[in-house]
Amino acid sequence: MASPITWTVHEVQEAVSTNDLARSHAPWSLVRCHVQTGGRGRFNREWIGQEGGLWVSYNVPLAEESTSDWRLLPLVAGIALLDALKPHRVPDARLRWPNDLMVGRKKLAGILVERPSATMATIGIGVNMLNSMADLAGKTKDAPARMADYAAPCPAVDEFAMQLAQAIQTDFLAFVQNGMQALMPKLEQAWGKPRTVEVQTDQANYTGTFIGITPDGSPILRRKEGDLRAIPGHTVNRLIEL
Repeated sequence: MASPITWTVHEVQEAVSTNDLARSHAPWSLVRCHVQTGGRGRFNREWIGQEGGLWVSYNVPLAEESTSDWRLLPLVAGIALLDALKPHRVPDARLRWPNDLMVGRKKLAGILVERPSATMATIGIGVNMLNSMADLAGKTKDAPARMADYAAPCPAVDEFAMQLAQAIQTDFLAFVQNGMQALMPKLEQAWGKPRTVEVQTDQANYTGTFIGITPDGSPILRRKEGDLRAIPGHTVNRLIEL
């Protein structure tokens, strides 16, 4: 049996980006700040991180030869987020491919995974918890959600950071040992009800019902003609729920 892993915790009051701070720390470190002034999502979209939310980055080790596998880590982190939320009974929590956690059609959390070195990935996560929604009014593409309005009761931010650390450790190690297949049963239940989406690539746009993903993380659509089409994940610019 593997020895238990202890996370090394680094906490600061304010940071431009916890992912940037995490780069200088070892695997199995987490960096959390109370206020994040320059948080970012995919394609460098702004993430507003005010007091009361969870703005945190988790470093995990990678094998040097890992190439495509690390790009599946947003999905691994998404499953970990859902696992950490389960005890708090947040209704209608689901994933939106590839890196968002939604409550219904509102966005509760976002994920940004970067690879600062050949042997480490940094999983950056922002979760709206107790932060003011007034600060986000008109500033986000998706309507925001926060745990305080759904969880009963809402955990303390530092408490949830460690619950999430444990979930990331569990799901990441399952992924490392057995590949994406180890998490596919959870992922099959992670997307909520079927939704019509548009998948945008450089070559074409595809519309259909999102029904899940392939083992390599690519979204699968059921098109109106009835056929299934997997869109290679690395070609997707955006997936928009209609």
